[in-house]
Amino acid sequence: MTRSTLDKELHELDSQIQQLGSLVDEALEKALEALSTGDLAQAGVVIEADSTIDMLRKTVEEHAIRLLTLQQPLGGRDLRYLTSALAIAGDLERTGDGAAGIAQLLLRMVPLRSNAGDTSLTAGAGDAQITEASVMRGLLDLGYEARRVLKGTMKAFAERDIKAAHYIWEEDDVVDVRYHLVRHDLMAMMAGAHAIPALQNDSKALQRATYLLWIAHKLERVADHCTNVCERLVFTIEGENDIQASIDKQ
Repeated sequence: MTRSTLDKELHELDSQIQQLGSLVDEALEKALEALSTGDLAQAGVVIEADSTIDMLRKTVEEHAIRLLTLQQPLGGRDLRYLTSALAIAGDLERTGDGAAGIAQLLLRMVPLRSNAGDTSLTAGAGDAQITEASVMRGLLDLGYEARRVLKGTMKAFAERDIKAAHYIWEEDDVVDVRYHLVRHDLMAMMAGAHAIPALQNDSKALQRATYLLWIAHKLERVADHCTNVCERLVFTIEGENDIQASIDKQ
């Protein structure tokens, strides 16, 4: 395989990874929209689209493995890129799985709301009161932050922007903080004597809170996968030494 042919193949592989990222971002956008509006049809679209994401990940992996097999020896950066492509595709695909998982949880919550009426778990008092509605707002804020990180990650990948990759890598803490706030509120709702009368009136409230906690975890994982992608991007461009130096700073 000539250098010009290899460059063409690498460009095609790069386009496939960016397309995969675009599909995952679209799935996350639709999942958040379904979470916000309760649109079950939208949730169904996200679940159905997951198979397309899975197939594209397989395409990326097969392409990268074929190039690794046929092009020997490879230059250092080419080799790092191809091995990183396998990991990046995996992280993006798992992010897509998370979006589909959120959609599935929304569908599971439908029968849990049918008899809920106006009751819900609450915690706190006065201005500090925590309700399912306030938790949902926190979940959406977490989701929007996670999606912003995903979009920034794919932009950094497309532009080979090492500075942006390092920034996103470190910014994972912002998503973690939002996740812990949502988790704290949910745990407060599920604990204490105040939960007992609410559960007597609405036996499904605890299950709903549990599903909301699972959704929060899936959104937090989006940023973790983005961090992995950024790590692989830095490794591709600058090699192992820079990865270790970044780890040592943490």
